[in-house]
This record gives sequence, C-alpha cells and structure tokens, in this order.
Amino acid sequence: MSAAERTATGSARLSIFPLSGALLFPHMHLPLHIFEPRYRALISDAMARDRRVGMIQPKPPTNREEVETPLLFDMGCVGKIAHVEAMDDGRYNIVLEGLMRFRLLRELDVSTPFRQIEAQLEV
Repeated sequence: MSAAERTATGSARLSIFPLSGALLFPHMHLPLHIFEPRYRALISDAMARDRRVGMIQPKPPTNREEVETPLLFDMGCVGKIAHVEAMDDGRYNIVLEGLMRFRLLRELDVSTPFRQIEAQLEV
C-alpha cells in the first residue's frame, strides 16, 4: 500500500471486488475474467495505482436493497494483480496473488462505480 492509502490509524483504503464463491488467501493465485463495467473500472484503477484489489465475500441478500449492494463479511484478502491480459473489448483476464488478510472497518462513500472500504491490514 502506498503511504497515501494508509490512514493515521494504520488502516488502508481498498477498492474491493465482492465476488460470491471466489476465495483468495495469502500466497494463493486466483484467475478471474473481468467483464462487468464497474469491475473493469476497478482493474483499470488498480493498474494505474498499485495493482492491488481487496477480495471479499458478500453476504446473501435478505431484502431487495441488498441484492444491488450486498452487505459484506468482516474478513477479506488483499490481492496483487500478478498477470493481466487486456482484451480489445475492455474485458480483462487477470491472476490475483493473495498478499495479506484484512478486516473490514467501514465502507466508504465514494463516487467510483466500484466499492471502497477502510480496512485493517493483518500483516
């Protein structure tokens, strides 16, 4: 994480990819095909910054609002884009390498099409 992405409390701002059924752990590799516009934007943003993405599991929705923006579990894993293949139509094939676990502290109110959180990194 860059110094700008760490807060005074030792937490970090992470762009997240809440993907049901896709688990990432430290030292593990996870291949992903990125096709949704909001996640294509997330990958473009990560590639321009530090190549890091927070993978986290969404909770099953209990009402209509949670279908679009599901609640999140407390723990996730920071992944670094170890390989990227950009396709002509804007999609990506990537491989994430798990770096470290994180604990969700709070979701941030952002203008990006992808979600961002403040997280405590577990080094």
